[in-house]
Amino acid sequence: MTPLARIAWRPFRLPLRQAAQAAHGTAEFRDGLLIVAENIEGVCGFGEASPLPSYTGGSADECAALLAAFAPALLTQPAESLWQALPSLPEGHPGSIAALRCGLETAIADLLARGDGLSLHRFLRPLPDTDAAIEANAVIDNPDPMRAAEETRTAVQDGFTTLKVKVGFDHDRQRLAAVRAVAGPYVRLRADANGAWDEAAALAMLAPLAAARVELLEQPLPPAAGPLALARLRAASAVRITADEGCRTRSEFEALVTAGAIDAVVVKPMASGLREALSILAAARAAGVEAIVTTTFDAGIATALAMHLAGTLDAPRPACGIATHARLAADLVTGVPPVISGVVTLPGIPHIPGLGVSLDAAALDAHATGPWQEVLR
Repeated sequence: MTPLARIAWRPFRLPLRQAAQAAHGTAEFRDGLLIVAENIEGVCGFGEASPLPSYTGGSADECAALLAAFAPALLTQPAESLWQALPSLPEGHPGSIAALRCGLETAIADLLARGDGLSLHRFLRPLPDTDAAIEANAVIDNPDPMRAAEETRTAVQDGFTTLKVKVGFDHDRQRLAAVRAVAGPYVRLRADANGAWDEAAALAMLAPLAAARVELLEQPLPPAAGPLALARLRAASAVRITADEGCRTRSEFEALVTAGAIDAVVVKPMASGLREALSILAAARAAGVEAIVTTTFDAGIATALAMHLAGTLDAPRPACGIATHARLAADLVTGVPPVISGVVTLPGIPHIPGLGVSLDAAALDAHATGPWQEVLR
């Protein structure tokens, strides 16, 4: 067993090189909480709790307050027990709770994987000890058609063969046509509405999406529309339908499958928690539903986590939304796997086990928004 000696955390704010834009809002920086779980031998595991307020709600400040109340309970159990089930968290916004669970579960899993000498993806789901190559999709999110075309040109030049176009803006039809024209006939396109449309608007967009040869439409309706409305849209659509905001728990996934509402599911560990994300992925495998892992434009720790979670998918893996690290103007860690020609490769036998990242103390000092806090055994 692995007793914990310390839980520590520190808030941060990281600027983005380019704002992340979606129908639910625009983010120019990422606030979050760096979490460290340290065992009695001084080995540390890292986690990140970074709720995206416009997407999940919640806040980094609330995560910090919840963790301050919750941390002493973590030191009463060994890391192995905490990995199997965290104690009940205090009440809070669901977005903060999910992000905090993600951060704590990541730190515990990173600690245990380092102790076992395993890459995190092998710890999460033991598979043959070979490199995991994962295609990444680029995100095209500028609302202006000409700027979207420029983003497309850059992404294709960088080697991406799958692009996800954020929709739910004005001029979506022109943007999709412009992106397809620049991308050429062989690049795969997806569209993500982030729940921006009602059923009538979504139906009206099906023809332009098909004309642009979009292969997958993500969250066209708000979650409140329910599985049956999404199932009706799917029945009318030549474009495959997937859920994101409407599928943050295994029970939500099962309801969507029962209704015949989805062809695929998007899983974001920051929006569900790491263990819940693993449960959704297991349910998707059992149901024969394609699963795609993405970030929420997180800092490096959670980006590396999403990469490792994508590494647990069965081959051939779909392109995943794990190419967002380049949007950060700064980070807190080194060692996040690079995206090379649109592909991330996770080594089966790592130089640094676990997440494979190392803390950059100077960068943390430069971007921290508060002091370290800790609870000791």
